[in-house]
Amino acid sequence: MRYAIGRSAAVFALAFALYAAGVHPRVFSAGNDASRWAQIEALVDHGTTSIERSRFAGTVDRVEVGGRVYSNKPPLLALAGAALYAPLARATGWRLADPSTGARAIAALTILLVALPAAWCVASFDRELARFARLPEGWRSALTAALGAGTLLGVYSGTLNNHVPAAALLFAALAATLAGRPLAAGLACGLAGALDYLPGFGLAPFLGWALVRGAADARRRGARYAAGVAAGLGVALLANVAIIGSVLPPKLLAGAIDRSAQAGPSWGGVVLPQSAAYPLEVLFGAHGLFLVSPVLLVGAAGLWRAARRAPFATGTLWLALALGLALQVAGHALLAGSYGGWSYGFRYLLPIQPLLLFAAPLALEAKAGRAVLAAALAPSILFAALGAYHPWPPAFEQESRRDPVAARVTNPIGGNAAAWLAEHRPGSAWAERLGARYVSRDAERRREYFVYFFGSKGDLETMRRFAR
Repeated sequence: MRYAIGRSAAVFALAFALYAAGVHPRVFSAGNDASRWAQIEALVDHGTTSIERSRFAGTVDRVEVGGRVYSNKPPLLALAGAALYAPLARATGWRLADPSTGARAIAALTILLVALPAAWCVASFDRELARFARLPEGWRSALTAALGAGTLLGVYSGTLNNHVPAAALLFAALAATLAGRPLAAGLACGLAGALDYLPGFGLAPFLGWALVRGAADARRRGARYAAGVAAGLGVALLANVAIIGSVLPPKLLAGAIDRSAQAGPSWGGVVLPQSAAYPLEVLFGAHGLFLVSPVLLVGAAGLWRAARRAPFATGTLWLALALGLALQVAGHALLAGSYGGWSYGFRYLLPIQPLLLFAAPLALEAKAGRAVLAAALAPSILFAALGAYHPWPPAFEQESRRDPVAARVTNPIGGNAAAWLAEHRPGSAWAERLGARYVSRDAERRREYFVYFFGSKGDLETMRRFAR
């Protein structure tokens, strides 16, 4: 146990140091994080729940109701941010809208709200891998590195978003399920839902099924689990009431105008996919789950084996997990279009990635599984590093939301690589080759895109190098 605690602390420290070092002390123009920063600033610096006075009020991720403007995001993360920002601002004098101190406030809050839970998730993942008695230590370390540095968890650990803390809570729910703690499992799952509605509440029935199936105290377990989920749901509803005065999310209020969903057909404030090929694209396309993070293929193979031959716990748990994750993939592929907007990878599926990779040890029992992990680990880490460089890059979404400059990049991996080379190796053969391949063959159009790219990142110094 002493060794396990020491290892867990070391994994947490390494992951936290990596994520804290990669935090972006700026607000991006993609809209997702700007919307939350606007909500935090409005609550603390302006004493109001509407964001029209915020420096970031121009975010596309906003909803207009009754002449007032609100963030269209689940408000729990912003409320937590405001609870941290208020004493921080009083103690230091830092203000989000102050050019001289805003970057410090942004970095500190992002570390607390995102980098910290991301590191905790990686350490918890490594600890739970010890349940696989036949997993060698070297492969355990490789899988932990794969999650921490080779998936979207690492990509989004340095920017304000709800997907990372939701992923940490969902994995905590799985760990509590494995430990037979239904109240903790339900509460973690419910709080994940309060942050990210579909993954949290969507997976709740499946984890609940795994907890009660075949248990001698099934009724007691079910009641405690349901109480935990209900508590998380209550938090979500109270957060909505605190911001908008209704239990409904802002974008679902009668008469609400959701600016982020106006460019095409939408459902519930979410832009719908435009083509029948979209479900394959979000798995294997340029934004796809398995192209951006190929290590997840090992997790999918392991989950298939685990559902047929449970390594521990019960077969019901693995079957429930497989069905729940498959439903998440199918639901998002059918209902959430535009690849998640300006984002690197299909970010909507970030919360399920630790759960998916957790089954990978079963695939490693075969030589083919070990070969795939060995081959996929390096490109996964490289792709994740490119994503962490700019998690919200301008890129093609879909025809109904086409931006004339952003649409020049249809592969965010290649686009980010081209931008990195343009910044750090300008004029090199690789910079020219990747820029022509993934941005435009026309040098002037590439320059225009890089102005857009670095401007959206808030890196005005680099943007001016390309501006005319």
